[in-house]
Amino acid sequence: MNLKNLTLIIEYINSIKYIMDFDKQNKYLCMLAPSFVSMYEYPNVVYRLRALGFEKVVEVTFGAKMTNISYYEILKEKKDEKTWIASPCPTLVNLVRAKYPHLIPNLVPVHSPMGSMALVCKKHFPGYKIVFVGPCITKKLEAKELGTVDEVLTFKELNDLFVTKKIPEKITDDRYCITFDKLYNDYTKVYPLSGGLSNTLQYENILKKKDILVTDGIKNVTKVLDGFKDGRYKQYRFLDILSCEGGCVNGPCMDYKYPLKERIKRVKKYKEYASRYEKDLGRTGRKIDAKGIDFSRKF
Repeated sequence: MNLKNLTLIIEYINSIKYIMDFDKQNKYLCMLAPSFVSMYEYPNVVYRLRALGFEKVVEVTFGAKMTNISYYEILKEKKDEKTWIASPCPTLVNLVRAKYPHLIPNLVPVHSPMGSMALVCKKHFPGYKIVFVGPCITKKLEAKELGTVDEVLTFKELNDLFVTKKIPEKITDDRYCITFDKLYNDYTKVYPLSGGLSNTLQYENILKKKDILVTDGIKNVTKVLDGFKDGRYKQYRFLDILSCEGGCVNGPCMDYKYPLKERIKRVKKYKEYASRYEKDLGRTGRKIDAKGIDFSRKF
């Protein structure tokens, strides 16, 4: 897999108009990627999703929290074994599999926030069809592999659905004016930004800042992966790397009406808002809510 081929694949898939049908025989749950706020208005987008046909709408941030907890345990137990590579980005995972198979053991064997949140939703909302909505086209490949996510919609496809189903830009119907369902996390709302994982990992007791490398963009990531020697990359113990420049807020299926700097700013502002005003609404996810769930994954 090279950058040119990846770009062609993304352009091809984006050219196909896909409209998801809501089967009245089923109940639907939407898992919304935290990057949503970089292009949609909160909380109105949640209202629009409910008007579209989703009975439950959850944010993936609690899944990110559980991913982080699992990362922490691995980094704590296996201190000097190798340089670990963060694995939430499916494009990065597929790049390693295709071009750097010798580095597969370096991928942290833990579910992405999408995978983690799907397991949480299976426990708390049994019987629902689970649909992930986000900016990443390769999440479709990850979902197919995991089997816990029934459908993946990109933001582009969501916009097409809003138009096709005639969902207005602004929802005022009280039936739909309900924000996220329970199980969310405030500080991991910055997860879609470059460095968002390590910034929320709370690694102070197991790693030093100099042990972590944060970088993004396929070209930069490829240079790093090319530089591995005997399972290690220089002096680093952990690589927080993403395929898209700037992070998931610059994903291939993002609406670019806001410049990248503004998208990043919107995510940070949303995180601050949630920390100040939404902590006491009874929706915050707790570690006990994920009791008994195994978040480990094999690549």
